[in-house]
Amino acid sequence: MANDFVTEATLQEPALNAVKLQVSSLALSVSDLKKYRISKRESQEKFWGRFGVTQSSGSRFETGLAIPAPVALLLKLYVNGKLNDGDLLE
Repeated sequence: MANDFVTEATLQEPALNAVKLQVSSLALSVSDLKKYRISKRESQEKFWGRFGVTQSSGSRFETGLAIPAPVALLLKLYVNGKLNDGDLLE
């Protein structure tokens, strides 16, 4: 069964399958997620909530915990301007 989680290492490796290929072009590294959220002046609860993630899980993602592939894809689309707040549930 394919790994459903994306780590910082897999974001930087060449993609081996379709999910990794899509996620590998995420504009932000895991270490930059916190900086990006802060630049938007949003709490963890508000920022991660738009992706269906709890504040505590978002905090863990910001410190390096593997991000599930669906969340990573939403992040990629959001950061690259393909999705906006109106497209996501809050």
